[in-house]
Amino acid sequence: MKNLPKSLITSFSRDIGFDKIGFASVEPFVKEKEVFRKWIAEGRHATMKYLERNIDERFDPLLILEGCKTAVVTAINYYNPDNELFRELKTGKISRYAWGKDYHKIIKLKLIQLADKIKELFPESTNLSFVDSGSLPEKLLAQRAGVGWQGKNSLILTREFGSWIFLGVILTTVEFEPDEPHKDLCGDCTKCLDRCPTSAIIKPGLVDASLCISYWTIETKPNVEIPLDIVNNSQSRIYGCDICQEVCPWNRFAKPTKDDGFQVKDNHTELSKEFIENLTNEEFKTIFKDRPVRRIKLKGLKRNVCMIRE
Repeated sequence: MKNLPKSLITSFSRDIGFDKIGFASVEPFVKEKEVFRKWIAEGRHATMKYLERNIDERFDPLLILEGCKTAVVTAINYYNPDNELFRELKTGKISRYAWGKDYHKIIKLKLIQLADKIKELFPESTNLSFVDSGSLPEKLLAQRAGVGWQGKNSLILTREFGSWIFLGVILTTVEFEPDEPHKDLCGDCTKCLDRCPTSAIIKPGLVDASLCISYWTIETKPNVEIPLDIVNNSQSRIYGCDICQEVCPWNRFAKPTKDDGFQVKDNHTELSKEFIENLTNEEFKTIFKDRPVRRIKLKGLKRNVCMIRE
């Protein structure tokens, strides 16, 4: 009977569409915090100044939720296979995570349902939900919860879905029995480091944002010119970059997502230079409504045309 609530929550998470779930204790991540401080001190975060704030909170869930006892970590598969019918040589490639609807909204709704279930079972509990938001060590908690392990490309890898997953976390004041942390299964493989065209993965698990194609095509403001070295090695990535995932051997186990929200609703997973240059603001808003690409606005997408290699 001790683990009955945990099994009920696990079962319910599957019912509402999560593919994996794990339970982790919430002790501070001491060593990881020092690694992060060094990364910041070296300027590896580029212009993302927000990462300099709340560092203690970022590695200690107890500073986010008073009385926190457990982190409930979920994962959902978002993989869509390539559609060779629409693949052209001279097109700009959009990161696979942005092919469907914005994951924040989809996962947040599911987490709210899951948090409500915990509240139903434990009426006195306090539960906070996070989807790539706030100062929460989601990837560290995912490994501690047994959901997956942090690969050399810094992403969470799973046996079942490779790295094509979105994480969600609920911090709760309910104390659940923690799951076993996941072992690192990357072994001696260095394909993600070897194949990164800009050498952004400076060492296993650490990425230099200033060398990362995703940083330049998503995080930088549209009026910022992308360095020529990044442009020349972009491999026509105009929004994000999946190269370190595409070469990962664990991603051979990828399965198409079952979640309707992540399905490709159109063929706009690759865009030609001509298409982008002729795109109007209204067309952009219509095509990318509810999709992550809308974040960079049309001005950002037109700036990123330089990444398309002839």
